[in-house]
Amino acid sequence: MADPDILGSGDDEVPPVRLEGLTAEQLRMLAYASAIGREFDFRLLVAAMGADEESLAEQIERLVHRGILRERVGGDRFGFVEEDTRARVYKSLTASRLRVLHRKIAEAMERLFPNPPPEIIPELGRHYFLGKEPKKSYEYNLRAAELARADDNPEVASHHLERARIDVKALPGNHGRDEARLAEQLGDLYYSMGDVASADRLYTEALAHAGRADPRLKARLVLARAEVARENLQNESALQSAREARELFRAEGDQLGMAQSHRILGRVAFNRGAYRESLDECLVALELLRGVDDPRTLGRLSIDIGNAFAVLGPEVQEEAVEWYQRAIDRLTQAGDWGELSRAYHNLGVAVGESRPSDGLEYLQRAREFGEKAHEPRHAVWPLVTGVEMRLNLGQVEDAQRDNEQAGRILERLDDQLGVQQVIRNRGLICEKRGQWEDAEKAYHSAIEMAERYELAPEVAEGHFLLARLKFKTRDLATAREEFGLATHLELPKLKPSLLVSLVELGRQLSKASTESQDSSASA
Repeated sequence: MADPDILGSGDDEVPPVRLEGLTAEQLRMLAYASAIGREFDFRLLVAAMGADEESLAEQIERLVHRGILRERVGGDRFGFVEEDTRARVYKSLTASRLRVLHRKIAEAMERLFPNPPPEIIPELGRHYFLGKEPKKSYEYNLRAAELARADDNPEVASHHLERARIDVKALPGNHGRDEARLAEQLGDLYYSMGDVASADRLYTEALAHAGRADPRLKARLVLARAEVARENLQNESALQSAREARELFRAEGDQLGMAQSHRILGRVAFNRGAYRESLDECLVALELLRGVDDPRTLGRLSIDIGNAFAVLGPEVQEEAVEWYQRAIDRLTQAGDWGELSRAYHNLGVAVGESRPSDGLEYLQRAREFGEKAHEPRHAVWPLVTGVEMRLNLGQVEDAQRDNEQAGRILERLDDQLGVQQVIRNRGLICEKRGQWEDAEKAYHSAIEMAERYELAPEVAEGHFLLARLKFKTRDLATAREEFGLATHLELPKLKPSLLVSLVELGRQLSKASTESQDSSASA
């Protein structure tokens, strides 16, 4: 993987610094400096080159006067005046020369920092990697990845783990288990950043390396693939993998793993609209976690329990809110920003039905934590679910802006459920504006997409929205047909929040039928 700091600036308007006329020693010094980076410490340069301090200081002084280098305050640190100059020097070096330079720089850093501080560890990983020293590179890049994860920087963590994966293949002996664990960790990082396809590829590779040597690792990977399948709306595949993982964890006596498997089974059931089954699976998971001190898993499970209560009717809405609050407390303790975003998101949805302004505030918190987690899906979904709240507040332009912004991102992420909701929202926005034909097209598209991915609640809701739209346009025959479909598909069971609206629409349709019959009789 190429390092971003070996590239030039690409600024064609800045005239290149002329390197002709430099002595061999000056060019050697610039070679080392270019390999260290954009800036370099004088002490490190001396140690890496094995040079005399006074002689090297004189050479640097001449290069400062020529406008090639600049001196930082204090005189201990220098940098290239133009990044393009550093890049040209670096690119002029052969691969074998660069390997030697990076190795010698890394060895000098180890001498200067026997117990390297956190900011030095990533540099040691980089130089040993580019110096083709796989054992040392593997060690330091693993440590650098841990530091990046602790600093909530998954992109940097994945960069170091990718290096470690290359290194482990170059180590003598069989390292299949290490390769499997690295692929698992990378898969988790990519999943957290919304790259579900890469995560699934890595989990599959990890399973191939894991074999039968580590049953718990295999169970974790099978469960991870279940979560990916659930995310991709592949419910049958998710069910099979979650059940397989549950049995693997059961054979190992792993209560936590079994609880996590039941949680995924509950989430799959929720996708299908089987909310009671979802709650039952979650409660089994909760019982398995009794006495387990794992705020991350408990927090995630609390969200899922809250979700089940949220759709089981208005009489248990307060229970849903309480579970979301528990989730927020536990996930804050665990520092799980991605799931904390999900907790605030679902709390916003629950509250927003009756208090849209408060709901939007919670959704904003969800976005903030999604961005902190570097999770694009968690950062963008609140825009989608906030559309209906904005429409209820009369903020039509804001609703359209948020919906289209979210749509572009969700299409890029291949989030099919999210895209389906964006299309459905387009129908709501058009309906609000009285653009009946466009609203009808959007609702039909949303239903087709929901049917394709077997999203029963969204299919039923789509037919209800069409029935309501057709009633407004006085196409009563079609309105009754769509109303009948929504009722047949058990909309009140799948979307309890729409029960009151469905009953009211039924009453209005009955009244319209009675008036029509009376009018015919009078005629």
